[in-house]
Amino acid sequence: MRRKHDAVFYGGFVLPAVIVYTLFMIYPVAMSAGYSLTEWNGVTAKTFVGLGNYQELIADGDYWQVVRNTGQLIAYSLIFQVGAGLAIAYLLAKVMRGFRFFRSVIFIPVIISPVAIGLMFSLFYNSDTGPLNHLLDSLSLSSWKRQWLSDPHTVLKAVMAPQIWQYIGLYVVIFLAAIQQVPEELVESARMDGAGPFRTFFNVVMPQIWDVFQVCVILAVTGSLKSFDHAWVITSGGPGNASSFIALQMFKTAFISNQIGYGSAMTITILAYAALFTMLFKRICARLYN
Repeated sequence: MRRKHDAVFYGGFVLPAVIVYTLFMIYPVAMSAGYSLTEWNGVTAKTFVGLGNYQELIADGDYWQVVRNTGQLIAYSLIFQVGAGLAIAYLLAKVMRGFRFFRSVIFIPVIISPVAIGLMFSLFYNSDTGPLNHLLDSLSLSSWKRQWLSDPHTVLKAVMAPQIWQYIGLYVVIFLAAIQQVPEELVESARMDGAGPFRTFFNVVMPQIWDVFQVCVILAVTGSLKSFDHAWVITSGGPGNASSFIALQMFKTAFISNQIGYGSAMTITILAYAALFTMLFKRICARLYN
């Protein structure tokens, strides 16, 4: 009787969270999965097509272009958000004076609206009035000037740069909190044994923050798979699909072209990529440290 009473008591606290999660996560995903099996423009009656939308995706060159673009964003995010964020956090943990100031400055971009960041960089990249080309002129580097947002060779990296930069501070703060929890005795023992900064970091600090590192990698990958705001504000994915990502392509397909079923199929692929990566990455990590 006591256990039943406790279950009801604790269940009362969990139930609101379960309801919210179901309404705003489980239900939309289930609806998208259902829509992905239909041909529907959002107005007329749905037509069941089975896996037809997924077969069309496999043959869609535009879809695979945005997949490649998203893959590049993932790679750069892992290098500059997770990798550089970890390095900055490790160095910042050694700072004695101005620690709070530097931590706040690094984190400020994270709390700024992505739309505001996108608008700022769209002005920054403007080939006629933007400060970037003017800066290159002043440095006698006029040959480096580009039509940054209309040149297919530069637009993707130009769009990726602001979103990668904006969230570096998030990973710095996460890693910094983890590094500060590493027992100082372990670090001092490594130094007394003659370990240098690199060996101390990789042999002492890194194993202690390994779980946090895994979480940050997963956050960076899933965040890149959901990338939308910056690209939409700066270029709307153009020219063509040169700066578009899967989530942006899904939005354009579903809500601009009114292909709800086809766009929903893209949504399910985003979920599948995220789930597949998370599962494989966790298995690899488990083998490395177990």
